[in-house]
Order: sequence, then C-alpha cells, then structure tokens
Amino acid sequence: MEDMAISEKELKLLMNFIKDDLMKVQENDDMESKNMKIKRVLDHIQQYLKD
Repeated sequence: MEDMAISEKELKLLMNFIKDDLMKVQENDDMESKNMKIKRVLDHIQQYLKD
C-alpha cells in the first residue's frame, strides 16, 4: 500500500487555504455564534502555522 503522507510544507499550504476560506465566511456572516466558532477555528489554525 502506498504511503499517503504529506509534508509539513504541504500541510501548512492546505491550512492557509482553509484559513483564507474561513476568513471570507467570517467577513460575510453576521451571525454572532457562527462567527465565534469560526474565530476559534481560525485561532487554532493560526497557532499551528506559527509553530
């Protein structure tokens, strides 16, 4: 079976795409509870990208 692992660089690139998408949703959605959840996800992703 072929190894499907991705490199750290590829993972960070993927996280950046996800982060950008979530930021767009956050800008266009004014529902407070949804924004709070999105912000929490963004914070976790940003924390990973800094490490």
